[in-house]
Amino acid sequence: MVLVERAAPPDRADAERLIAAYHASEGLKPRPDRISWTVDQVLRNRFPGVLLVAREKRAVVGVALAVYQPSAELGRVLVLNDFFVDPAVRRKGVGRALAAKLVEEAKAMHIDQIDLEVLPANTVAAAFWKAMGYRPTGRAIYSRELP
Repeated sequence: MVLVERAAPPDRADAERLIAAYHASEGLKPRPDRISWTVDQVLRNRFPGVLLVAREKRAVVGVALAVYQPSAELGRVLVLNDFFVDPAVRRKGVGRALAAKLVEEAKAMHIDQIDLEVLPANTVAAAFWKAMGYRPTGRAIYSRELP
């Protein structure tokens, strides 16, 4: 049985490990300094949001990291930036449990909408999120890295 709860400082290393694995799985080069900084910011509540961990027995097997973003158009938005389940425990309800807990936390925060991004090649993730009730918005994301 999976237990999903807010991460605590002792969960930090496991959360960072899973986020790095997520980035690698998407073909990105994990940046440990950025991962560590982000996890630290959410754990210390410097940026409102939520860091969830999923445990199977005592092992941390899933992670979800989302941050609050106010929007004059959309209201209170929770942006899910990182979501990953260890491949060894997929298709056992861990992802569904993480997603359900994220919604529960969002409701407690009086969030109006949860946003997330799925890379076009990740059809498995797109199917998962559609099954969880999420829909494409039709908006394109534009990005610019700053030096």
